[in-house]
Amino acid sequence: MDPVQRHRPRLFLRRPTALGLYAAAAALTGLAAVALSARVSGLLLGLAIALLMLIAGAAALQFYTRSARRRTQWHSVMPCYLSIQDRDLHIIETNELFRRDFGDGRGHKCHDVYKSADEPCPDCPVLATFADGKIHTSRETVLTNDGREAQVVVTSAPQYDEHGEMVGVVEMSTNITELVQLQEELERTRTKYRKLFDLVPGYISVQDRDYNVVETNELCRRDFGEPDGRCCYTYYKKRDELCPGCIVRETFADGQVHHSEEVVETLDGRTVDLIVYSMPIHDRNGDVTQVMEVATDITEVKHLQSELTVIGRAVAGMAHRIKNILMGLEGGLFVVDTAMQGGDQERVAQGWEMVGRNVDRVSNIVKDLLYCSKRREASFQDDIVVDEIAREVHELFQERSASDGIELVFEAAAPTPRRLDPDGIHSLLTNLVTNAIDACRFDFDESKEDHRVVIRCTTTDTGTAIEVEDNGAGISDADTLRVFEDFFSTKGTEGTGLGLLIIHRVAEEHGGRVNYRTQVGKGTCFTVDLPVEPVPAQHSPATPAASDP
Repeated sequence: MDPVQRHRPRLFLRRPTALGLYAAAAALTGLAAVALSARVSGLLLGLAIALLMLIAGAAALQFYTRSARRRTQWHSVMPCYLSIQDRDLHIIETNELFRRDFGDGRGHKCHDVYKSADEPCPDCPVLATFADGKIHTSRETVLTNDGREAQVVVTSAPQYDEHGEMVGVVEMSTNITELVQLQEELERTRTKYRKLFDLVPGYISVQDRDYNVVETNELCRRDFGEPDGRCCYTYYKKRDELCPGCIVRETFADGQVHHSEEVVETLDGRTVDLIVYSMPIHDRNGDVTQVMEVATDITEVKHLQSELTVIGRAVAGMAHRIKNILMGLEGGLFVVDTAMQGGDQERVAQGWEMVGRNVDRVSNIVKDLLYCSKRREASFQDDIVVDEIAREVHELFQERSASDGIELVFEAAAPTPRRLDPDGIHSLLTNLVTNAIDACRFDFDESKEDHRVVIRCTTTDTGTAIEVEDNGAGISDADTLRVFEDFFSTKGTEGTGLGLLIIHRVAEEHGGRVNYRTQVGKGTCFTVDLPVEPVPAQHSPATPAASDP
């Protein structure tokens, strides 16, 4: 006898069947009794009992028939694969959907029908249910009749007979192939957009209503680290409170796109200029639940803008200065010509001195313009003594300052060799001395008996200090905050303002800092502190000190 025939009676014999059989037997017994004892006084009672037994048997048979039909219909409409298996994993019953996709299958082992395999599946849920009588689940890949792979979730449950003995296991397999395909497509899409998100050449972060950074792209994590639930103002700017004019707050308030320019600090201490856009992220109800910030590094753009501004403003700002120089050259040439015609050698020398002085002015303007219009690379050299450079600058300007009635003094006290850019230090000192001499030249205080400029070099605990001090006109309170702006000058059309800018740039290249103290009518002292080892520093404004020079 095959497995199907061996187990089916035990699996499907139910109480309605037995009840119908008992009722039919009782009815037949009653009829026999009536036929054999027609004269018995209980004839009517026997007929009544027989009739009741027949009705009960018919009702029980009808109930069983309907129950079986409902059970068959239930199996047919179930949107999953149903099978009943014995302890040897033989399939003894299936539903219509199972037979459509896998064939009849009855009498065959489940692993053969599902996977064309000779051995049971690892972690077979049916065997597990036979072992402990509990419900088990697993996820499997099966092969349908047409060779397609199907992903199914399998649930196995025990099947008992009327004596409570487990005689089979019901296996229900739900086809989740389309769901798995959708999940895989979703994962591919997420991976694709995650890569695009990370490849964007800008900083992207997502913030919630508490301004916590909940998502960042790779570039953002590289330059600012993992957000770790920090607020945006802490993450980007090391602040303890919301930034003034926060565009994220504005986007949460009105749901619109906003933008601003910001300056942030990276993990390695770099200062970065950004243009930032804030964009709302809506939920299903249209409410703004998060805001995405997209920031583009415009540091180089700002640098180029500054360089172009330097060139443009320098050309425009020098027009009057160059005009004055040309007039000086014309005057000098006129003196030379007239003196040569008259044979006056003294006047010739005087004219050539005028020409030479104005040529020097043109040369200085061109050098300053070139220095500021293009960011040069500092050329550092070892064992450079600042005193030697300062002495050269002193000798260079001594005659000029004397001709203007200004005493130029050199005080040497920094003989320790340092690693410096000699050309840069020379430009720095040249501009400091030039500015100091001009501060004295443009000081029209007649109460001063003389003007004096001092070049001073000293050794400090941290490096070398260069000082240039004058007793000129000083810098007014209104101008102290503008000293290191591009082209700041107190000399009107006589100054280009490039000198102070060069001083500051050279100090930055060496990782140094420029300070000054000034007093109107008393003079100014500029101090440049240079570290032992040149480490380029971020831009920081000079610090004024309100004290006598």
